[in-house]
Amino acid sequence: MFGSAALFLIAMSGAGQLRAVEAPPAALTLQGEAAAPSAWSMDVGLRLTRYGLDGGMQRRNRWLAQSATRSTDATPAPATAPPAPAASTEAPAAPEAAACETCDIDCETCRESDRMARYVMRRRATILRTHRAFGIAAWSSLLVTEALGTILAINRPTWFGDGACASDPSAFGCGSGTMGALHLASSFLSTGLYATAGILAIAAPDPDNASVGDDQASSTLRLHKTLAWVHGAGMILMPILGIIGARISDPDVGRAFRTVHTGVGYATFAALSWAMYLELF
Repeated sequence: MFGSAALFLIAMSGAGQLRAVEAPPAALTLQGEAAAPSAWSMDVGLRLTRYGLDGGMQRRNRWLAQSATRSTDATPAPATAPPAPAASTEAPAAPEAAACETCDIDCETCRESDRMARYVMRRRATILRTHRAFGIAAWSSLLVTEALGTILAINRPTWFGDGACASDPSAFGCGSGTMGALHLASSFLSTGLYATAGILAIAAPDPDNASVGDDQASSTLRLHKTLAWVHGAGMILMPILGIIGARISDPDVGRAFRTVHTGVGYATFAALSWAMYLELF
């Protein structure tokens, strides 16, 4: 029996039918902290790729390749890689093309909205620059008006005295109506420049509600708008008080109106100066 088995093995060996069967390699899996990708595993993977060791040693170093690619899946790859497809001479279509075909309307709407937003912001900036220029001009004109009004208040009767003209008719500004005419012309100019600046401020678009917020710019803009109510009311009251004070015949009532008119003028100029400071600095 043993002799027959030996003869059978010899015959199979001589015929080239006896082959050694290679056991499939066991899949190596990193466990614990070693399974997490690290700089060491990345460096080893790069060295394998650089020196061409990831082909012939793929089965023995499979765990290094898995760590280098940051994969925690230990599924082994086939020993022989499939042949690479032949290079195509025709460039593949861009994946964005199909996406653009499905969102042409949305993209166009977004582009139109973006153009409109830029237009609105440019228009706001242009109007505010013009508003600032007219505001500076109105402040300068009001400064001249206040200076002329102060001279008239010193010369004429007020609650603070009978005026310089009562004691010295030859004082500066007395004896002619030139000072009053200049004050009237300057007040008309100041009112026109101020009204133009106010209209421009109201017409400026504000899509982002710039005065809403807790930042410094929003707080400054809110204060600027609050001061606008103060000097706006003053610019309305001053002409009314001045006209009534100039036309009334009762000396005591005229003295009162002239005093109030001067005080409102100073308060208005102070509020406008504060607003201009916030605007420029």
